[in-house]
Amino acid sequence: MTEFQIRLAKISDVEPILAFCQYTWENQKDYMHLVLEKRINNPENKVFVVTLDDIPVAMQQVVILSKQEAWRSSLRVDRRYRRRGLSKLLDSHTNKYLSKINVPILRYCVLSENELMLKIISRRGDKKLDSYSVYKADADTVTSYTNQLIQLDLKHFDDIWSLMIRKKILYKKKSFYTQLIPKCQTITPELVKDCLLGGKVFGLIQNERLRGIAIQSYSELSEEEFYIGYLHGEPEILTVLLCELCKLAYSLGKSVVRGIFPLNDIFGDALSQAAFQRIDQAEAGIYRSSLKIKN
Repeated sequence: MTEFQIRLAKISDVEPILAFCQYTWENQKDYMHLVLEKRINNPENKVFVVTLDDIPVAMQQVVILSKQEAWRSSLRVDRRYRRRGLSKLLDSHTNKYLSKINVPILRYCVLSENELMLKIISRRGDKKLDSYSVYKADADTVTSYTNQLIQLDLKHFDDIWSLMIRKKILYKKKSFYTQLIPKCQTITPELVKDCLLGGKVFGLIQNERLRGIAIQSYSELSEEEFYIGYLHGEPEILTVLLCELCKLAYSLGKSVVRGIFPLNDIFGDALSQAAFQRIDQAEAGIYRSSLKIKN
């Protein structure tokens, strides 16, 4: 038997990868068949596969988000080759790759019920940054369709950034721009400007003052729902902001509003008052890998 090797995935690997992804979880189906081919074809994604006789038996994805950060996800191992150190092999290869291209930050998400991954995290010594959960609300339950939100553009950037960085405005505010399937990216001026140019930023202005903002995101799995990638504002208007987003989603023909939010009382109360429901009781922990980048 030949040794395990690692390389980038090819389109011809889709079938064997999906074959072992059928057995990722016992009680639910894997979503990989919906996204794998798109990920392999996307140059921002690096889908690494462990092969045996050039046939994939494990995979892991790394997304390069910027010059400073990357996101790791989708560890999958053929059940016939589990407990053979393949996750360690992929981790080592990923770290070497990021070191080579000088990307110092690598983050990832793990659910609190995933005992196997939590053991791997403990072994790595990685740092937990925060706990999040996914919430959703039905957009078609709104009682008034007069929307207070306006679409913001580049002329609003200074006001937006001032609101974002204002100290003590919101305890444990949302620090990342998130996408579903969960992928978190640091909020930067460049990212905000890109979202403004894309028409994805909406604001709540009262008494000629910007009091809250939301940035629309997306999901690999569905284009039928409205995703909140970032939400921030004065604590007393968060509930209004969430309700207004439901109105906006309805006006755009979306039936559901969904987002990932930090687990704290301020967000929890606002989400509850706006009729958002927590989808899964498991917490989504955001972790940062302990990378050693060569200068």
